[in-house]
Amino acid sequence: MKGIGKRHPLDEQTVKSIHEQMDGPIDGPHNVGLLRPLSTAQREYFAMKSKTVVLYMGDEVGLLLASEEEAALRAMPAGYTIEQLNGLNIGCGARTISPYLIPIDIARAPPSDQASGAHQASTASAMLAMPNDLPFKPDSVDFIVSLHMLEHVENPEEIVTYWLSLVKPGGGVGIVVPDWRYTWDSRNDRAPLSHKWNPTPSLIEGMYDKHWKHLAQLEHLDTYRMKMSFDFVLRKPGAFAPFQPPSVSTVRSGYELNQRGAFISDASYGTNPDKSSMRRLTDSIKRRIRQRFI
Repeated sequence: MKGIGKRHPLDEQTVKSIHEQMDGPIDGPHNVGLLRPLSTAQREYFAMKSKTVVLYMGDEVGLLLASEEEAALRAMPAGYTIEQLNGLNIGCGARTISPYLIPIDIARAPPSDQASGAHQASTASAMLAMPNDLPFKPDSVDFIVSLHMLEHVENPEEIVTYWLSLVKPGGGVGIVVPDWRYTWDSRNDRAPLSHKWNPTPSLIEGMYDKHWKHLAQLEHLDTYRMKMSFDFVLRKPGAFAPFQPPSVSTVRSGYELNQRGAFISDASYGTNPDKSSMRRLTDSIKRRIRQRFI
């Protein structure tokens, strides 16, 4: 590895030599030592040529995660902060991204079977739902983000079409998926919940032309530098209308409701709170007596 400049592209002989020296998992100490002298771009090139998973080190990991999240959040309608919007984070795993997103997943705890291919991290507060059957009406959600989830379904075209039906006009869907050339070939993936197709930016362009072009605009595609994954954002046409709370001037107070005969109380139903309280107390005493002597 000596003599290889970090700006110099790797030649085929160097790729072959490094690959032959590798042993064990890609992130094991031996392999980390082999790959550490390389630049990020060189390690990405090595992964693609050797058909191994690209190895990121140190701050690169945090940079990749931040890049993915920033890219997906471009699905937010322009001119609004996330606090003003209703967004879904589908297939969240442990990446909640923001407390203002609604986390959704198929489980709230890691699977007991590590070989299943499911997320190995989770969010305890996640809403449980399938990605193709969410409890939201059409045109009711401001935006959707989904990071490293879509590659786990066998019908991504249908899933994205369904998500587009849920977002409002002007809303967006922001997705991050792995580029299989820098991870692995799903045709060899035997885990039932793992990857089921091989994403690339060119494939997304093909899906867009065939399935989504009449539904949305492909606003962004493959916008950040790191190669392990890539993003795309679909924007639904139309003018966006955010949630608006009612004006205080239109909301009636309890006093106004009472003055108009619309105030709800015991008198509305002919009930007596004192008699009801005494009856509940008597019934409770009777239950305790029966429980004591039975």
